[in-house]
Amino acid sequence: MNPANPLHIIVLGAGLAGLSASYDLARQGHRVTLLEAAPDFGGLASSIQIEGQLIERFYHFICRSDQYLIELIQELGLNEGLNWQPTRTAFYYNGNHYRFGRPIDLMRFKPVPWLQRLRFGFHILRSYYRSNWKWLDEIPAKAWLIENIGEEAYNIIWHPLLRVKFGDYHDKISAAWMWHRIWRVAKSRTSLLSRETFGYLEHGSATIIDGLVKWLEAQPNVTLKTGVRVQPLAVEDGRITTVHAGGEPFACDALLSTVALPGLNRLIPDQTSKYFTQAQQVQFIGVVCALFSLKHSYSPNFWLNINDPNISFNGVIEQTNLNRNLRAAGLNLLYVPFYLPTSEPRYNATPDELYAEYIPMLQRVNPSFNVSWIKEWHVFRTPFAQAVCTTNFLNIIPDHRTPIRGLYVTDSTQFYPEDRTLSAAIQQGRTAARYIMEDFA
Repeated sequence: MNPANPLHIIVLGAGLAGLSASYDLARQGHRVTLLEAAPDFGGLASSIQIEGQLIERFYHFICRSDQYLIELIQELGLNEGLNWQPTRTAFYYNGNHYRFGRPIDLMRFKPVPWLQRLRFGFHILRSYYRSNWKWLDEIPAKAWLIENIGEEAYNIIWHPLLRVKFGDYHDKISAAWMWHRIWRVAKSRTSLLSRETFGYLEHGSATIIDGLVKWLEAQPNVTLKTGVRVQPLAVEDGRITTVHAGGEPFACDALLSTVALPGLNRLIPDQTSKYFTQAQQVQFIGVVCALFSLKHSYSPNFWLNINDPNISFNGVIEQTNLNRNLRAAGLNLLYVPFYLPTSEPRYNATPDELYAEYIPMLQRVNPSFNVSWIKEWHVFRTPFAQAVCTTNFLNIIPDHRTPIRGLYVTDSTQFYPEDRTLSAAIQQGRTAARYIMEDFA
């Protein structure tokens, strides 16, 4: 489409939110300049090459409820790259492995008392059918879970997730955030008695990232620039009219920032309005993710939860057991994520320090594993991986529209109660693009 008065819109950040917003804006005939500080596209969904295959730096999987991702895949004609696979989930507890992906597995999970196993199952069922969730925003997840499933079930199953992931914040995380995690996975069952069925793209998230980039590069009204750092923005007469990046100025009618909120604070310093002071209240934790390429499969599981006081991480993800294309290529990929505040020394641990820490732990879970299995390994980290979604989080989520005319914001906080997913990033990017076009119509 060609609007009578096309806008020039600057989009900051070439993750899925920025790429999706640029796609919608360009399709409507507006001029888009997409600026990315990193040398490549994708943000947290970017990839590297291992043995000639594109591999995600941070693992992703697709649930059947991820409608915005599925719709965009269809729009781009990438349907053939989307596959669905029944997966296997397990739990390592007290030196033993337990299958944990089906209701029958839960009934056999002996570490939890029988009655609490039943309560756990009924709680998943109630979460599956729940649609009214906003009242859960006011309740801590810990108290909500203990009340519904029992204290022993909470301590064995859910406490490791909350404690390891959120540390000192673990007892303040909202029940709404926890509910959505349960709901999203439960919705990925083809029936209530079956295992979860998750989706994957043939080449991981690069399938849709490359599809969007290829489409954008072919448009005469789109400019893509990577490896450029945006300078702090000047607000004049209540709006932003020029963006300086990579040593050149870009005049604009509107600006969409898809960078994390702490990055927005750097770009627009000294803002004292309620919008910005409220956004500054959001706390973030980072993630350090080790990726091992192995000669052999580590386990038969896609997701292995771990509850062991001698192991620092609470689970490992073997992406090859979801994405069969990786197995066909001879790859066995194991992700070991660990969330923590960037202020902790461990966030800045060297790859060799993490390697020395993780190897004995991986051997503890699987005694057959040894370092001769490792073909190559990498460590990736990002400082603002996860917003700390405490109770009453709804009160501090920033709106897409800001008090500065023409400035729009997307951030992972707006996914709430949804966790960080590819689908949520697409949804927020496309929503912000729609607001821009509505406001300037």
